[in-house]
Order: sequence, then C-alpha cells, then structure tokens
Amino acid sequence: MIPHGHPVMTEADIAAAAGLELHTWRRRHGADFRARVPVTNPGERLRLYDAAQAQAYIEGQPIPPAPVPEPHPEDLLSVDETADALGTDASTVRAYASTGYLPKGVELHGRRWWARHVVQERIDAGDQRHHPETTGAGRRPGDPRNRAPRPRTDDRVPAVAAELAAAEADARTVTADQLAERYGVSRRTGERLLAAARQQLQERS
Repeated sequence: MIPHGHPVMTEADIAAAAGLELHTWRRRHGADFRARVPVTNPGERLRLYDAAQAQAYIEGQPIPPAPVPEPHPEDLLSVDETADALGTDASTVRAYASTGYLPKGVELHGRRWWARHVVQERIDAGDQRHHPETTGAGRRPGDPRNRAPRPRTDDRVPAVAAELAAAEADARTVTADQLAERYGVSRRTGERLLAAARQQLQERS
C-alpha cells in the first residue's frame, strides 16, 4: 500500500537520489539501509520505503519514526491487496481492469495501483457481471455473451519487444533477470515477458 500523503521510494529511486547506480548502492549501502529503514509494504516483491525516512538516510540525518497513517480513501492498494479485498487473485484483478469491471488504476514505480475508495465502490456495487439486468434482458445463465471479455495482452510486452529489437541492432542481450529487476517481478515472470516479446517480434516479421 502507498498511504495517502506519505510518498514512497523504491531502492532504484533511493540510489538515483544518492547519485549511484542501483547495483552500486545495493553493494555499498543496501544492507545497512534495510537494517535501519523498514519497508512500508512487507511481503511485497517490490520494496517500498517512506520517502521522508529514505531521504533522511541519504542526507545522513536522524531517521524519523515511521508514519502510522489511518486508512484513507485515497490510499493506493497493490494488485495483491486489491485481490485480497475483492476475494480473488491478482490475475483476475488485472483481467477486471482490462475489461472495465474495475477501473484501470494508476501506474507508479512500474506497478499498477487502485485507490482504496475505488476498490470499496466495486465491493459495494456487488457482482454485476453476469446478471440479466446488467448483461441484457432475456439472457440465461451460461449464455456466452455473459462472459467477461478476455484480458488484453500485458502492456509491458510491446516495450520489451521494442527493447529486444534495439538490442539486436546493437548486438546486446536482454535477459529475464534484467526484466525481473526492472519491473519488480519474479524471474519466471521476466522469462514470460521475454518469450511473449519474442513471439510478438516473430509475428511482425
């Protein structure tokens, strides 16, 4: 979660603010920083830190106490937190957002987030996807027209495909590990993005 009124930073943001490459910052300062500054989103793959605490660390100042914000309608929930609130899983949340059942959310730090009030409004509205009053008069349960449209292709794939094309021209390589680092995902997801991008390039040729 990104609490309303409390900006956060990723480790890449912190390294940039310190004037260092991410791998250099992690080698020199990563362990000490993580020991002194707690993440704001325990359990998430992409580590987020309170911006005020991170900035104090960078400047060598005393680190202020971690904020304890009250829940706010404008808090931003991650895909996993949104899935928990809706009683589903992350892939279904992404499908909801691509089909309009849930707003698309906002993109920050390479991830998509949904405001707490948006998620609550979806909960309060109830499941309206497959009922006759919302899918068309006379449609019976099981009618194929009641099914939500299939989610669109991952919007990261075209960007990876473009990078692959540029890398080929420059005799460079793009690896799954690089993609996992960039997007804050697992290596397996990085491999999936890489495979999908290669497939997209093959289809264009």
